[in-house]
Amino acid sequence: MIYWLHRIGAPVARILPLWLSYGIASLVAPIVYVLWRDKRENTIENLVHVLGTDTDPRDVRRHARRVFVNYAKYLVDMLRLTGLHVDELVKRVTISGWEHVEEARDQGKGLIFVGAHIGNSDLAAAILARRGFPVHVITEPLEPPRWDALVQAARAAVGLRVIPLGSSAIRLLRVLKERGILAVLIDRPMQDQGVSVNFFGGTARVPAGAAALALRSDAQILVGYIVRSGNSYTADISPAISLPLTGDPARDLQMLTQSIFDWLERAIRQYPDQWFMFRPMWTAEGDA
Repeated sequence: MIYWLHRIGAPVARILPLWLSYGIASLVAPIVYVLWRDKRENTIENLVHVLGTDTDPRDVRRHARRVFVNYAKYLVDMLRLTGLHVDELVKRVTISGWEHVEEARDQGKGLIFVGAHIGNSDLAAAILARRGFPVHVITEPLEPPRWDALVQAARAAVGLRVIPLGSSAIRLLRVLKERGILAVLIDRPMQDQGVSVNFFGGTARVPAGAAALALRSDAQILVGYIVRSGNSYTADISPAISLPLTGDPARDLQMLTQSIFDWLERAIRQYPDQWFMFRPMWTAEGDA
């Protein structure tokens, strides 16, 4: 079903005026919010951590509905993902911290760009690619596979080089050695792997691959996001995250991952209704 929705929806979304596509998305999203119970409950549970346990439940639900609306608009952008559409959106993006990208590039050691499922991560990567940077995005395979092929083809069409999640470390290190950019979203809840970090006052288990690559390659690691702001977009990019050198590899890995999540926490706290996390981020055992 989702494959055919994408296959049919993409050409329709590219024909309709953007304001109309967003309007339709805004009407459909609240219905999906009501019908998709497990995703709705996961979103509400996650937002309780972000907004605080003392937040009025009505406010939490209001934010959760806005998450679904903003995600629907993101899907419109995904369906319209072409070089022309990216160029159209870039005109409405205000970027803070671009100098950090240039400084990191000048180090000549490769660059790891880390983000979260917030705002429009595809647009963020596409902006880098449209500015001439060799961007390799590490993506989690989608189901069914033929839908995954459609999404990855759309990303490739705007200059992104797709690397499936789980690819060998040698392949990723080669990208960095060739002064390329690895882009990855790391706010995926893990069960038995990864490392534990303090995240909104609770303990979450998250992937440690980005930190491990940075420590192994001495590559620069930046954190960033791009979010919707009215009819425009706002992007923010961190300075290079300092690599800890305690002499204890496990401790260095945890400390670097924690530094990344400290930065992401501030971004998500500022834009909670644009954090698209529909899976449980925390477990009862992991809560502080």
